Amino acid sequence: MSETESTVIDDFLVLGNAVPDELSDGRKTVCVAGYSKKQGLIRIYPVPPRAPMKRWNILEVPIERNNADTRSESWKIQFSKADWDKLHQKIRLNGKVSDKDERIAIIENLLEGENGYGCVEEINEKKRSIGLIQPSIIRCYFEDRKKYDDSIQTTLGSDSLFKTIRSYKNQPRIIYRCASCKVKNPHDQQVLEWGIYEWMRQNPAKLDDVWENLHITDDAWAKPFLVGNQARYRNSFIIISILRYKIPVV
Repeated sequence: MSETESTVIDDFLVLGNAVPDELSDGRKTVCVAGYSKKQGLIRIYPVPPRAPMKRWNILEVPIERNNADTRSESWKIQFSKADWDKLHQKIRLNGKVSDKDERIAIIENLLEGENGYGCVEEINEKKRSIGLIQPSIIRCYFEDRKKYDDSIQTTLGSDSLFKTIRSYKNQPRIIYRCASCKVKNPHDQQVLEWGIYEWMRQNPAKLDDVWENLHITDDAWAKPFLVGNQARYRNSFIIISILRYKIPVV
């Protein structure tokens, strides 16, 4: 990839935000995944937590290749490290997809496989690092994180508090099969959706309620997963976001 490869996209539709993490230099950052008609499904990383990257926002973002991440779907905001403190100012809100039917149409159009019956393994075989699949959920649970720092950080330029992923003792996970699964054993993946972790932070005594909030066991709701692999472990996928919606009654 060229060091100077850069562009400006004005149609970046945010589909998911992973829980904040901390870079080696101490910066708190979020990985944002979404869709652009010009670029397809992509991730932008690192992104400051205060950036206006809410789901279903349509944004204009100046992006460039991240030389530390060779995945073709990976980008970063131009001059992200040098301009970190003012990076959020480079992002322009161009609109929002508010109509529920339009949201459903977008999701269904992006689902992997024929008629939306694809598998994570197909994404992996195509050497892609991000995709949408329709899961059949077997079990949801929490796993204890072996190493965690139970402290709360202050967001840059704000008095609001948040935790990074390393500050949570519990790791939400889902065991599932894809609608047309191509692997012998079910997928067992970590969920990184920031909203889930916010529920955990605000309701530590009601962790299991998060699954009910997501309508995980409700057959009246569709629960497509936005999944992505890890930069260091290309065959290992995680759930970035759960794009749930109530199935329209015909």
